[in-house]
Amino acid sequence: MEYRDILFEISDNVATIKLNRPEVGNAWSKDTPTEVMDAISCCADNDEVRAIVITGSGKHFCAGGDINRFKRLIDTKQYLEIPSILRAGEMGKAIRRCLKPVIAMINGAAAGAGCSIAMACDFRVMTPSSKLVMAFINVGLSGDTGGLYYLQKLVGTAIAGDLMMRGRPVTGEQAEKYGLVNVLAEEGKLEESTYAFANKMANAPTFALARQKDLINRFFYTDLDAYTELEAKYMQECSETKDFEEAVNSFLEKRTPVFQGK
Repeated sequence: MEYRDILFEISDNVATIKLNRPEVGNAWSKDTPTEVMDAISCCADNDEVRAIVITGSGKHFCAGGDINRFKRLIDTKQYLEIPSILRAGEMGKAIRRCLKPVIAMINGAAAGAGCSIAMACDFRVMTPSSKLVMAFINVGLSGDTGGLYYLQKLVGTAIAGDLMMRGRPVTGEQAEKYGLVNVLAEEGKLEESTYAFANKMANAPTFALARQKDLINRFFYTDLDAYTELEAKYMQECSETKDFEEAVNSFLEKRTPVFQGK
């Protein structure tokens, strides 16, 4: 398919999927999940591809949902719809279930659903100044794209709950302590370190890697489908609340939100 929200290329057995809306921090449109899933599918079916890197154009990895789109939904009383939320969840599952090594190269910030994408990957490469933030709660939302699910698998319920419910940013150094980072690159060497790692994975016995991933997914991610469905329901419910409206308006108005819990 023709891509508008992403850039896709293959070089030396490594595919790169680059979110390409830098003017909005690579926040995605309604079409972005479809494009990412198509690129992942192309990688899965192409024997030339032995590893995949996901990253963002410009300063940031991905800001997640587009706050201006949220504002339009609120003003028109449309809110978030379950099919579109599920589509984001399907994107996360496509990344997770791809049987080739998937590496998140986290430039700048990975926020909200952008952070969820990074958590769905097999590996994460950051610099000390890179940031992860499960920012959903900051805009009055419960979360989507499987973020809490993938995060819990990586760090356990206590830390995952803390990061989700407090919505606080985590630097590369802090993420390394939590076990969220596989490679902490030096500042200015993120791309160099990521592709060195990707090339190493591409030259590994990828048939065996695929079998390992299949075992992990079959036995340790067994309730992912059920989670994704309930996640979408809760996300939709949150989008109809006064708190969501207040969070979006206060962000755009550059003021502190006042939440009512409803």
